[in-house]
Amino acid sequence: MKIFWYILKDFIKYVVGTLILCMFLFVLFDFIHKTTKYFAQYKPAADLIVKMYFYQLPMHISQALPIASLLASVITMVLLSRTNEITAMRAAGMGPIRIALPLAFGGIVLSGLAYLLNEKVIPRTAKHLHEVQDVQIEGRAASEVSSSARWQRRGNLIINFRNYDVATQKLQGLNIVEVRSGFQPERIIDAASAEYSPEADLWDAQDILITYFGRDGTIDFSERRKSMTVRLSLNPKKLMTDLRSPEEMTVKELREVISQGAKSGSDTLAYRVDLQVKLAYPLAAFVVSLIGLKFGYRSERTTESARSVLMAFSVGISYWFILNAFKALGKRGDVAPIVAGWFADCFVFGIVLFQAWRARKD
Repeated sequence: MKIFWYILKDFIKYVVGTLILCMFLFVLFDFIHKTTKYFAQYKPAADLIVKMYFYQLPMHISQALPIASLLASVITMVLLSRTNEITAMRAAGMGPIRIALPLAFGGIVLSGLAYLLNEKVIPRTAKHLHEVQDVQIEGRAASEVSSSARWQRRGNLIINFRNYDVATQKLQGLNIVEVRSGFQPERIIDAASAEYSPEADLWDAQDILITYFGRDGTIDFSERRKSMTVRLSLNPKKLMTDLRSPEEMTVKELREVISQGAKSGSDTLAYRVDLQVKLAYPLAAFVVSLIGLKFGYRSERTTESARSVLMAFSVGISYWFILNAFKALGKRGDVAPIVAGWFADCFVFGIVLFQAWRARKD
């Protein structure tokens, strides 16, 4: 058990060191890049710059966790190999899998940390980030209606509105088309405005014109009403533009976006691919941590270690290349969303198993 914690301690040490280095380089290079144009254009105060980078850190930590896991796994096992500690462990009766078990455990912990960041931390910090960067620094509107929310379909209802007032929670220029099974209009409700009632989850429409249609598509008759209550299944909070990217949303929020898009007839393919990538990417920290498994079969000479390290890095780099390539293919519709999201993880896991089998055979 002491050996387990000894290897795990080294693994975590190199993970933390890699994360600190990655965050430092990100802030340094991004700051240098922004000084050339961005800061000169918007002239943000120093406290806003600090807040902007602070709220960006959780996202970049999540993105860097697989890199940190890969480097820590390889460095830990190479150093143990170079000092002949792996030979001593093998002589004491420890198998390669037992030696690499701390790496796998560390990878699982990092994957859990990535899921925690993605679901609990990043969605919140992303909202603060966009408030600071988009609103306070760049001067964009704090809230505006999403263009995709203006047209929605709810069962046999097609809903359209001209605008939405956040302060009064009122829709202006509301139009509701109720259609029959053959997609023929049954009636059209035109309302000058509609106010949301959160207690009953209903909309109180005002100044209404209702037009009724016969089955042949001709107008039967029309009537006017001062007010009426309608159930639209529209949540005012979800009418506003979400400045966050899909990777900054929770899995639940992405699924809601997909569900709403499907109901309204929108194309949700890109969101379905993003959902699968969001589910698969955190697991990469565990998958790449297993690359160190092959070093547990023997102590290697310097040239062999160098070749093994280069191989490990090539596998790690190929992961991000394959992930982005299949993500693009998925959004084009060339591969299924689940394939686009999970293929990179499965590919690297297959390479890890092959390398471990080959090392054991040799």
